[in-house]
Amino acid sequence: MVGDKGDGYAERLVEAKRLSELMRVQRPFCFLRLGDGELHYLLISQNNLFDRFDRSQWDDGPLAGTQHSGNSGLGPKHAGRLWNVYEQADYVDFHERNWPIEHLVKKLKLVRKPGTHRNPNKQTSMIFLTWVERELKEYCRGRRVGFAGAEARLLQLFSETPEFRRLSADYWPEDAKIFFHQARDDGRNLDANLDLVKEDLRKFVTDKQLDTLFISLGSAAKIIGFELSRELGVCCFDFGAMMRALTYSGCDGNRAARSPQYPFLFRIPFGTYMETLEKAMPNLAPAELLAKAHGQLLLEVMKREVGWTFASWEFDFSEENRVAFQKVCQVYRTRYHHLFKASPETRKERAGFLHFCGTHGLTLEGRLFLLLFHFKGFVRRCLGRSPQ
Repeated sequence: MVGDKGDGYAERLVEAKRLSELMRVQRPFCFLRLGDGELHYLLISQNNLFDRFDRSQWDDGPLAGTQHSGNSGLGPKHAGRLWNVYEQADYVDFHERNWPIEHLVKKLKLVRKPGTHRNPNKQTSMIFLTWVERELKEYCRGRRVGFAGAEARLLQLFSETPEFRRLSADYWPEDAKIFFHQARDDGRNLDANLDLVKEDLRKFVTDKQLDTLFISLGSAAKIIGFELSRELGVCCFDFGAMMRALTYSGCDGNRAARSPQYPFLFRIPFGTYMETLEKAMPNLAPAELLAKAHGQLLLEVMKREVGWTFASWEFDFSEENRVAFQKVCQVYRTRYHHLFKASPETRKERAGFLHFCGTHGLTLEGRLFLLLFHFKGFVRRCLGRSPQ
């Protein structure tokens, strides 16, 4: 969906270094990205089509660990603030490598503030992937930095382990003072909580005396990051899905559904991940926990390339990945079999997972489930009954 990593990689390395230099010398400073959710939001706002908004564009999505779900997280009442930050931010990456954005962004009538920066061309867009891969570690050296988002507690717990430090050695800052802030409600209800979350982060930045704040909170990160950078004189970086990359998460922290995009840096074993997730989010409902487990399992059959991203539907059902998936499923069954029939919600979630496995021929159990599913449908049709 975003092309090959090798296309324009040398240009992105140069641009990533330029971004780092801007972040070092300029205060306040705010780096933002324009995702497809934000572009859709801004185009609706620009054309005064607010009746096109429905709650699905900012709610926390369905409970479905095998389906992808994502949105801006903000309703129409925040349109003016979001428009302003994209006109005023010090650096905006317009993400033209994402092919729908490449064509639709031309319709956007932003008037950018003179003297601000942007990605020079399509090839240097989505720069945050290359920046985290090659610049994050060195930039943070000697600084007080914070990571805030729905996966911040998970990242904190991982960062305390020798296994994480080994896996992330090429990316994770060493000589830095690093602090973490888990967003209130685990990042849910951002539309209603926007200003409360902002005040939480103001206190976090002030109390910890941060120089740079990395925020992963959907479209809310754009508004909060820009406004706090101005009000506190700090650097704020729209970190997006890279907190999920650093935690190898299959679902956003605030959702029990698969994420739309999967940037990759390194793999964390399923058992290790789920044990840490349960510590980071001990109040997950059984169906939410099972859905997150399913989202995590599906990472085994995703396309992966270090320092790059793939959309949620870009699978790799190679024999190697199939074998890995089946091995991880053994850990999954041992750990979560007690949830399979714990409630109507967990039964439905489990059925969705088995249907996915059967559709793609990943497990014997899935194939048998799909066979029975089709047989029941055949019987209903024979009896003249409508499927329920």
